[in-house]
Amino acid sequence: MKEQTGEERVVRRFARYTSMSVLSMLGLAVYYLTDTFFVANKVGTLGLAALNFSIPIYSVLNGLGLLLGVGGATMFTIHKSRGETREGSVVFTNIVLLGAAVSVAGVAIGWLFPAQLATLLGSSGVVHEMSTTYLQVLMTFAPCFLFSNILIAFMRNDNAPLFSTICMVTGTVTNIVLDYVFMYPLGMGIFGAALATGVSPLVGMLMALALYVLPKKATFHLVRCPLRPRLLAWCCALGMSSFIGEVSSAVVTLVSNNVIEGLAGDVGVAAYGVIANLSFAVLAVFIGIAQGGQPLMSDYYARGMRRQEKQTLRLCCVTALVLGAVCWIAALLFAPQITALFNSENDPVMRQIAVSGLHLYCVGFLLAGVNTVLSQAMAAVEQPRQSLAISLSRGLVVIVAFVLLGGFLWGVSGVWIAFPATELVTFALAAVLYVSFERHRAAGEQQIR
Repeated sequence: MKEQTGEERVVRRFARYTSMSVLSMLGLAVYYLTDTFFVANKVGTLGLAALNFSIPIYSVLNGLGLLLGVGGATMFTIHKSRGETREGSVVFTNIVLLGAAVSVAGVAIGWLFPAQLATLLGSSGVVHEMSTTYLQVLMTFAPCFLFSNILIAFMRNDNAPLFSTICMVTGTVTNIVLDYVFMYPLGMGIFGAALATGVSPLVGMLMALALYVLPKKATFHLVRCPLRPRLLAWCCALGMSSFIGEVSSAVVTLVSNNVIEGLAGDVGVAAYGVIANLSFAVLAVFIGIAQGGQPLMSDYYARGMRRQEKQTLRLCCVTALVLGAVCWIAALLFAPQITALFNSENDPVMRQIAVSGLHLYCVGFLLAGVNTVLSQAMAAVEQPRQSLAISLSRGLVVIVAFVLLGGFLWGVSGVWIAFPATELVTFALAAVLYVSFERHRAAGEQQIR
């Protein structure tokens, strides 16, 4: 009976943390789709292309926030579970200092080199002008993107998943409302879309400070301590898989944009924008599952509770697999309707490219969630190398190679196939790494006994 109660407690904790985390990321998913919808319908195909050229920088900003937030929060959880409260605050303080330095650099780049950045991302002509505007506004809010992610990650790992969810959802709702206000009544175009996107994390950050940090509900605080480069390096190593997971979308988008631009022009890039933003939305939910399970796995790992740790991982994987299957089936059944939402000009070429792309691309959802969970799980138990290997495989090395090879051999269809092929290869790698880790850990525990 006691064992059953313990298992039920794991399930309850998993349901509490993961539901809150997924709800938060669902808000982010709605943001992706809403932003794309408003730009596509108000600015048109060229606006959608400009947005898609600019999205990689949004991913980089979010990725940096996750790098510092998830990595720092993981170390914070381990110290907290061991009763080392001050060490947890030292971690938080060091992460805040590094975040401030990165924020200043981001704002400077956005104001000094926006046009060069837009060119680097592949935009040209009228699309280049819109991309430059979007990027300059976006980079101005770099501190908000970083500190919103940092505070929300620490709150979630400080047994406050509800507060972190409220902050994220409030920011997302703000973005949706401002998207409409700035683009329709005020007619601010692509500038309005960028401004709404930047204000969203600002609201989330202010909510986190007002609801949790400043009222001193948190167990993490700013403390007087020296900067610890080794600590920061280890935190960044633990957060690297989250960073790669987010930034990989930027790299893949950048490479795919350029390949598709050469194969199908701006209309092809706009079609890819529909698929990419739908993919970002689904992957955001998978990240929510992984981040919901991460503090639990770190907690059980720190306390030596192996059975509960493995049970949490199983729950994460099964949830991700089921949701991946649901998203894949939905994409198969409703591809024309999804495309129509973002094709205000009723361009038949864009419709044909996007519908066929959704049918091929979304097969990858079946394994993408499990791979995301396995990568985060390895980081949660202080195995950053294995975590990074999984993230690099699916986010950079394999996917980029498959996009280039697929585009060369089979044209646009080859680009769509690259995603599911990458997830299949990554799953094989992740399974091998995890089984190997468990065997080594079991052997080590056997020797201790």
